Amino acid sequence: MSLPLVQQDDTLPPDAMLSQESVRQRVSDIFIYQMPFNRELGLELCEFEADHAILVFDRQERLVGNALQKILHGGVIAAGLVCVGSALLRHHSISAQEFHQRLARMGTIDLRVDYLRPGRGEHFTLTSTLLRGGNKIAVARAELHNEAQVHIATTTYIVG
Repeated sequence: MSLPLVQQDDTLPPDAMLSQESVRQRVSDIFIYQMPFNRELGLELCEFEADHAILVFDRQERLVGNALQKILHGGVIAAGLVCVGSALLRHHSISAQEFHQRLARMGTIDLRVDYLRPGRGEHFTLTSTLLRGGNKIAVARAELHNEAQVHIATTTYIVG
């Protein structure tokens, strides 16, 4: 089940306050549906709350890193984990201008992926849980599982 796309409203004045729900919708739209690379992965948003997110995607030939084993490329795994982790910014009411300024300055501080098993499967689920959401830094734990609930990879992702 994927949620509908949320189009950004550029008609809002810069000082307009965005609700928590509006911020959450904008973040999901930008990180999942507007970034060309993330669109290429075929990510679909299933669940998105202030403290956790769930994305799903299917195995596609263009995402395979080992043609003989037909397993996901490690870069695809890492990119998916980053995407689901990045979605968990601190969601509070802020102005439209502050929202855009924060996104423009945001970047990865630390990322280490633990590849636990080969990326075998047909359907994959990325989950992320917010560990700490501060004013400048957020820390999330993200995991990748296949349709058999095999834990493939995990990361603790710090963004600020």
